[in-house]
Amino acid sequence: MKKGFFSHQLCYRRSLLNKHILYLTQENLVDNILPFQREVSLTTFCEGVLFVVSPSFESEKEEFCRTIREQLDKNHLLTVGEAIIQNPVYLRHMADDTAPCSLYTITSINWATARLRDDRLDLVKVL
Repeated sequence: MKKGFFSHQLCYRRSLLNKHILYLTQENLVDNILPFQREVSLTTFCEGVLFVVSPSFESEKEEFCRTIREQLDKNHLLTVGEAIIQNPVYLRHMADDTAPCSLYTITSINWATARLRDDRLDLVKVL
């Protein structure tokens, strides 16, 4: 049975997708990504920007957070989602369709600006 994950934004590989559902197999392989059209049973809503990485990301998540902050400080027009898909740590650990993946989300998003809310970076491991 597939598992579905829905978020405001989804970062997969080099794409930033608005309101899409990510489907994973039981083995946590990416099965499909579809535009959100209506609520679907057995889909988990994930607050913020959801991104898909290899399990090896765990070892560099602090570096990822530090780099995200630097990116946003340098460019005040850059959104959190754009920063993720340009982040060197993310790029090193991008998931693919052939290996199990992990899911993380940055939940502290001000959706009026798509930047960090109150300058907080709340990184949450979903899977």
